[in-house]
Formats: sequence, C-alpha cells, structure tokens
Amino acid sequence: MNSAASQGFRQGQAVLIRSATEIAATLDADGKLEGLPFMPEMVRFCGTRASVHRNADKTCVEGAGLRRMAGTVLLEDLRCDGSSHDECQRNCLFFWKEAWLHPAEQATSPEPPGASSDGALTQLPTRREGRYVCQSTELLAATRPMSRWNLANFFTEIRRGELTIPDFLRIFITTTFNRLLGLFGFRKVGALAGSHRKNPKGDLELRPGDWVEVRSFEEIQGTLDPDGKNCGLAFEPGMTEHVGKRFQVEHKLERIILEQTGKMISLAHTVSLKGVTCQGPCSKNCPRNNVLYWRESWLKRV
Repeated sequence: MNSAASQGFRQGQAVLIRSATEIAATLDADGKLEGLPFMPEMVRFCGTRASVHRNADKTCVEGAGLRRMAGTVLLEDLRCDGSSHDECQRNCLFFWKEAWLHPAEQATSPEPPGASSDGALTQLPTRREGRYVCQSTELLAATRPMSRWNLANFFTEIRRGELTIPDFLRIFITTTFNRLLGLFGFRKVGALAGSHRKNPKGDLELRPGDWVEVRSFEEIQGTLDPDGKNCGLAFEPGMTEHVGKRFQVEHKLERIILEQTGKMISLAHTVSLKGVTCQGPCSKNCPRNNVLYWRESWLKRV
C-alpha cells in the first residue's frame, strides 16, 4: 500500500499513534508499508501520544550512505528494546510512517494503548531465510538513492528548524574538505587511526550507572588499527567531540543485529553512554540519532 500524502509534521509536534487496527490495515502481506516493516516492539505504543523528533526525509543506511525516504518521521525516545529480536541491544529509534500517526489535536485513541487487532500486529515476521527482519535490516529496501550533491534537503531542514545555518556551513565545509582529502588519499577530518592490527578492547568490567571519562586522542589512537577500528569496531568521527568528557554508562552491550547482513553478533567490553548518540553533523544531518558504541579501552573510570 502507499501512504497518504505528507501531513507535514513538525519537530516537537505532538502526535497520536494510531490504533493497531488502523495500522494493520496499512500493511502488506509482509507487514510493511512502502518497504518499511511495522515491528512487534512498536505495538505497545499504539494509541499513545508522542512528540516528533525529526522528519526522516533522508537517513543514513550502513554500507549505502545517505538515502531518501518519504512520509516518515522519528518520534522522541521511542526506541526498540529488541524484545522480539532475541534481545538485540542496538536501541534504534523507530521510523514511523505518517499513515500510522494523527496530529494529536485532531485525534482521539479508539483503542487502549498497546491493543492489537486479533493478534495481527503481534505476529509480524522477525526472521526470514536465516536473517533477522527489522526496520534496520530492511532500511535499504525502504529507501531510494539520493544525490550527494543535492543541497535542497538542507534548505528544507533549515526552514523546518531541524538544522541551524552555522551547522549547515560546518557540514558543507567539512564535507567539501573531506572529498578533497579523499582525492589525495588522506584521512577525513575527525577520523582517528592507529598503527597496530591487534589492540585490547579494555577490561574495566563496566556496569550501568558507572561513571567514566573518555580518554585523550592519543590514548584512543593507541587502541586503533590503520582503519580506525578496535577489533572491528570503528571509532566514529562524531565521537571525537566527547573526548575528555565524563558520562554514566547506560548499557553493557553484548549482542546487536548488523544492519547490512541481518545477522546477530556478540560484543565484549563494549558499552553505551547515557545521552551520547550520533547527532548527525558528521553524516550530513542524518536524523537517526543512533546510539554510539564505546570500547572499554577508550574509557577510564572516574
């Protein structure tokens, strides 16, 4: 099915998530709308109110860069708990098609929160052909290519208040400079790299609530290989702004589903930090607000 014309939701706007019955009527046989799955973990939010975090006209897709999406938003703090996907700990923000939402001032909830329609939304597929099915793993199919030279989306985000002019200039200058660096074989601005292939992950045995400080650039660089990774986990450019700062541990990360393969992998000596997510400037203002993963070797106890 195709979703209705865009309702033009604004950042911060209150919305009401439609009932399970209404949402089920928008889905195809695979439990999707325009290629985007409605996930079992989302059912508990049916009939509840939330605020718009960002429009998702574009989104980063792992391995494919920025891609375009239509009639979709992200809602504040509504993240996947992995309960129907073998406790995956990616903690992704859900994507919500506008067809699944009402403006809060124009709607009332016909069903109690979390109510389902004859179990239709609790029997949505979570695995297919040996791989997990979720919004993350299906994101490539639910989006379409986007020109890297298209600036119109930035102007739309500025008009909507989702991007400031200083941040736009910073993104534009950094992106242009990084492309020039790439042409001459140099590493991108903000990207760290080390010189050793085998590096320790750390052994702090951190727990939720522990206070930590992000190590210095030099210390972190000493834990990375020439590709900027520690045992396969990249130290992302957006993480450099947190160097030297103190945070509390949010979660100990042990298992996540890979977006590109749909396979579950195990993690060790890795945590997420409270309030530390990708804010988008290093990825052209991507709205996903993904949780950042931290090796214990990049942190020290306070």
